[in-house]
Amino acid sequence: MKNRRVLTLVAFAAVIISLGLSGCSQSSKPPTDSTPTPSASSTVSTKAMAQYWVADTSRGFRLYREFVQVNPAPDAITAALRRLVSQKPIDSDYVSLWPLGTTINSVIVTGDSAIVDLTFPKLNLGSEAESLAIAQLVWTATAADTTVKKILLTVDGKKIESLAGHMDATKAFTRGLTYEVLSPIWITSPSENQVVDAKGFTLSGMASTFEANVVWKVMKDGVLIQEGSTTAQEAAPAWKPWSVVIENLKPGTYEFFAMEYSAEDGSLVAQDTKNVVLK
Repeated sequence: MKNRRVLTLVAFAAVIISLGLSGCSQSSKPPTDSTPTPSASSTVSTKAMAQYWVADTSRGFRLYREFVQVNPAPDAITAALRRLVSQKPIDSDYVSLWPLGTTINSVIVTGDSAIVDLTFPKLNLGSEAESLAIAQLVWTATAADTTVKKILLTVDGKKIESLAGHMDATKAFTRGLTYEVLSPIWITSPSENQVVDAKGFTLSGMASTFEANVVWKVMKDGVLIQEGSTTAQEAAPAWKPWSVVIENLKPGTYEFFAMEYSAEDGSLVAQDTKNVVLK
């Protein structure tokens, strides 16, 4: 599988660093959640919706995003959240912190706020994991309906003090600062297992890295095929696009890496990887 270590709830429970879920204004612009070009498999009854998942970086656990086709009924937020808590991510490097059996009962939108009522089994999570579990809901919900900025969580129709005993759930949650919540580097295209033209295509993503540096490489069957570096449009704390044209590869299945390395000691800070089929 890929190099990122496997994420478990046991590992989460041992971590005590709290990630941002706040009412503070963004110091850097978050990534747009506008939908990509519809795939050939999409239908008029579905639309591409953003889903936020969790994976590991050297700075702690962070959010990654995928787009999936979802029937937006009965409303966009309800549909997106129900899919999030009931399905697995496409990329097996990512996980959800919401256990099987979690149910989104209802979503009530008033102005720029939404009350999300849910039912879930007991959450045995540490403070960071609880923060990220909430962030999954907040970022997915506010992506589904961009007019909504605040999410209040209730359980079985009642306000609660906390979901897992660490985060104050009596107040509404908003998206936290991008550099505290999101992985500093994503691959946004191609998506996991996507088929692309072997003659050439653009590998692209988002980054918030030191001096905007993005290192990339191409592997096939564990063998390094190509590697190089590029830069995002702006350095951290800004969150900006990056891209590189990939050419001269033979048809087959490849693994593409985008990485940030520490300027201090050269260690791997974060990475995103995608398996892609070239034809």
